[in-house]
Amino acid sequence: MIEKKESALEEKEAIETYVESIYIYDQSGMCLTSYGKKLENFDVNIVSGFFTAMQKFSQKLIPGTRIRCLIMSGYKLFYDDNENITFCVICYDDLPNRVIEYILNEISDNFLKMYRDYIPVKDGNITIFSKFNTYLSKFMDKPLIESLLEDFGYKIFSEGVILFDQSKEEILFAKVPVKFSSRKQISMGGMLINFANKISNEFEGGDVNSILISSDNKWICVAKKENIYIIVLFSRVKAFEINVIIEKTEEILENTLNMLKIGTKV
Repeated sequence: MIEKKESALEEKEAIETYVESIYIYDQSGMCLTSYGKKLENFDVNIVSGFFTAMQKFSQKLIPGTRIRCLIMSGYKLFYDDNENITFCVICYDDLPNRVIEYILNEISDNFLKMYRDYIPVKDGNITIFSKFNTYLSKFMDKPLIESLLEDFGYKIFSEGVILFDQSKEEILFAKVPVKFSSRKQISMGGMLINFANKISNEFEGGDVNSILISSDNKWICVAKKENIYIIVLFSRVKAFEINVIIEKTEEILENTLNMLKIGTKV
């Protein structure tokens, strides 16, 4: 990975900066494991009681429903029920919902892969679940941008992803093969967008948001919004629908911009 320049964003981009705590409960309300910055201030049984009471209230109020999110002054509580396990993330209220859902999905998927055979819990023994904190620690320490873009690249089988701030000439994220990692190659995306805009303006076509380049062995998709652009490399060996490539590239750029606009709350 190419090193980024130092910026104010670097101090605030780790997942743990935005997430206060994570709780994982079974159907009985027993806390299997938890992780966070201020867990010593909370009794997990009290927290579980609060979650359970809120869910029961929602079901009485509107039968057949479950609470997915609670918004409080400065905080959000997001829930995900999966295979009789409840995953809860408590985070600052300026973290975009789609990012929170990504965090919940990652945590629940990995937890169930590791522990599906140990659910339901027998004899109240939850010591085995403490090992999941090692995964949570690594996941929480990774910058949000890195987590999202690596996950995005993996899911669409990309060969590389580059995120660039054109106004600052700053590489925000770059994970590409070494032979494509020169500064010239990375900055080429912005040059392409600017050139395409000039052509589009000549023909009164308006702003260019995305470009898809087809070569003998690669698809190269470039998308831009505001001063941020993203370049994604795909191999022509794999079969991709053109509209999917563009839609997914624009989608991850939009999610990333949401993250970059997070407030400077400490």
